[in-house]
Amino acid sequence: MPKKRIGEPIAVRRYGVEGQPDRQIVLVIGKPIAPGTQGGDWCCPVLISGLGAEVFKWQEGVDALQALQLAQGFARQTLESSGLPITWAGGEPGDLGLYRPIDSPFGLWFQRLAERAFDLAVEVVGRVIVEVSQQPPKVREQVKRARAQRE
Repeated sequence: MPKKRIGEPIAVRRYGVEGQPDRQIVLVIGKPIAPGTQGGDWCCPVLISGLGAEVFKWQEGVDALQALQLAQGFARQTLESSGLPITWAGGEPGDLGLYRPIDSPFGLWFQRLAERAFDLAVEVVGRVIVEVSQQPPKVREQVKRARAQRE
């Protein structure tokens, strides 16, 4: 395993924290490093500063792309588990711009089924949002109150 260092950064993202205008959280993902032995794993370094103690991890994958994908997933999980209202690019707290892939331990057929179910859910929810947005303000307010009661 390579020693603790980022090497060549390939991605840097700066986050803010809602209510703490001077605080900055920085995510740095380094270039994946080829395995030192045949059959070894690729390693992708991840560094997160600004959460308190610096977080550093070598994320391993069977190839460079998988190591990079796993590094992004690790970063997302680490930032979300901080419990902070983290913001990025003026978006709402919690929107890190790091999206979760749909994968499955049950095989490709199940992954494709889950992907299709997700696509259908997005389509249906999108239609509902459009329909509600076209309702009179009184109806929109009732929908907003009902949603707040469920949360």
